[in-house]
Amino acid sequence: MKKRNLSQEKIIDCFRELAEEMDVQQITFQHLAKRLDIKAPSLYNHFKNIRDVKTALTAKLLQELNDQLRRALVGKSGQEALQIYAETYRSFAFSNQAVYELLISVPHTNEAVLLEGIHGTNQIILQIFEAFQLTKEEKVHRSRELRSMIHGYLSLRFLGYFTKEPTIDPEDSYFWMINDFIATLP
Repeated sequence: MKKRNLSQEKIIDCFRELAEEMDVQQITFQHLAKRLDIKAPSLYNHFKNIRDVKTALTAKLLQELNDQLRRALVGKSGQEALQIYAETYRSFAFSNQAVYELLISVPHTNEAVLLEGIHGTNQIILQIFEAFQLTKEEKVHRSRELRSMIHGYLSLRFLGYFTKEPTIDPEDSYFWMINDFIATLP
């Protein structure tokens, strides 16, 4: 690839592809340059460092996630909306498993664009909770509870847990967990 064809989008896409082959935390400018068939210094014309590439990709992931959630939730509310939220989020995470850990690390970055994106995700949950008789404080607690359950489940699945009982589908356990959560709502 020639330098004149290089763009932030191509670099981000390349990073995403490399993450399918190696640990996302191990990817360097040298890896990107080799894959893009350029010299590593050319990347500095687009990003200051590899952290900036990760930030840009994470922002893109958050935008994609929020867009998918909003589309899936149009016209939905209450229990149905929570089930759709959980399914959409799970599906998104599995489709982006190689880079999912970037979403978990958002609070540590203190990057405004990422905090804004995660705020958007949280606002979607809080809006769903409007259908339930919850105080503002209860909505925040329930949001944290739901996000913890979803992230915890996904993290364990991606680490290879839930494989000892081959006759019990781990995905069934996920929806069991979500439905138990919903049953506790007023």
